[in-house]
Amino acid sequence: MTDLALELSKLVRPRLLSQAARAGEAMYERTRHLPRILGRSVPTSHEIALGLLLEREQELEAQRKTGDAVYRAARHVELLIAIRAEAAMWQAPSTDQDQVNASGIDAFLLATYAASASASAGSRAGCW
Repeated sequence: MTDLALELSKLVRPRLLSQAARAGEAMYERTRHLPRILGRSVPTSHEIALGLLLEREQELEAQRKTGDAVYRAARHVELLIAIRAEAAMWQAPSTDQDQVNASGIDAFLLATYAASASASAGSRAGCW
């Protein structure tokens, strides 16, 4: 396990922050969000980006724990979203890691089709 993978595995944050980051991950766009979050151009490597994001996140975590007045939960969530998305891209076995299906449209369409097919057949399976 690399140092980066070890750091990611030890990253435990309050439930509300984690849930917000998980919910926002699908909307993450690397080329649009990462320069704003990092305040610089997009690193070519997901590993480099993750290292920079983790450094910033540790600073925010320290602010959160000490109750620092400059701490902003929205900024923390934004960083956690980027960390989750970059980690997923870094660990993806894809040949082109910069191209990400952030919308999950394939899964959405498959689920929508399955639910509508079940409903039209008179079944309630898959509907909640």
